[in-house]
Amino acid sequence: MHRKAVCRHSSTMAKLSAFAIVGAMAAPAALARCQIDKVTEIPVASNGNQLLTRGTIDGHPVSVLIDTGSYMSFVWRSSVDRLGLRLVTGPRMRMFGLGGESRVDSTLVEELQVAAFKADNLRIPVAGDLRGNVDFILGENILGRGSIEFDVRHGAVRTMETRGCTPAELPYWAKTYSMADLIASPDDAWAIRVNVVLNGRVVRAQIDSGSSVSLLAKVEADSIGVHYVSNSAEIVGIGQRKLETWIADVQSFKLGDENVNNTQLRIAQLGKYQTRDQIGTRIPVSTESAPSLLLGMDFLRAHRVLIDNTTRKMVFTYEGGPVFQIIKPTESDEAASNPAGSPSAGN
Repeated sequence: MHRKAVCRHSSTMAKLSAFAIVGAMAAPAALARCQIDKVTEIPVASNGNQLLTRGTIDGHPVSVLIDTGSYMSFVWRSSVDRLGLRLVTGPRMRMFGLGGESRVDSTLVEELQVAAFKADNLRIPVAGDLRGNVDFILGENILGRGSIEFDVRHGAVRTMETRGCTPAELPYWAKTYSMADLIASPDDAWAIRVNVVLNGRVVRAQIDSGSSVSLLAKVEADSIGVHYVSNSAEIVGIGQRKLETWIADVQSFKLGDENVNNTQLRIAQLGKYQTRDQIGTRIPVSTESAPSLLLGMDFLRAHRVLIDNTTRKMVFTYEGGPVFQIIKPTESDEAASNPAGSPSAGN
């Protein structure tokens, strides 16, 4: 879920990026100058619309949430005792998310391994106030260092390196595709953001694999004239508070050349509990830079997506199923009956 911290993340976590398995992916001879290398492949499952993988901390098995909406990677607080870790308090720091704010402490880890990522002797942040089913959050400070591919239908997230490729050469798995520009500022260095068009209005969106469903900010929903249908379930995040959501009709959604008409989205007061400016890197980040739409796991389940930081492009193909889910994933994991519509696209 979308969140940032009020502190600069410990540089020791950068060690993870140094441990990787590199394997060149086959490319057609005609595209020989374009090189797409798979740095590592992370096997994933999308149980309950959570993008999960496995890892170990000091030899203990851990459940890992792959969360592109989280600025930093951290150990979930309720797992500290089970993993035999010692909590270290430090300067007063806070992390903000959908459920408000959470205090940030730290712990010392002798060995962390997630798929091919491995690093030793780390000081890792600890956060998260509610008990959960995950032990470790793998965030954008690690995932965002290179390019990344989300292939949820085939159970994989791949970190990539691309060289010499034009944007048209990036979707190596398909002949037709959609494309969008990545937008970023120094504030958003570790965030995957794109512009989408909702009901004819440009809205800033963020790819958030930690959010089980896509969420539109209520202030934005009101400004584009959505039609509210009903209240929905409350949602929780990193803090202890709950956030009410609504279901609303949206006339049109457009990302790149993909269009979804007459769909529905969940609406929430994103940023409701965020009452102060943050410092994500060394640059103060105002709440005005926050995205108005979180494209969550429902969007990623319906697409195969490559985020290429070399060309600053997002290329994606529609793989089937609803683009947006408005019912709880646990009620119907595939949400086959959800009236979200299917996109029309092509390139």
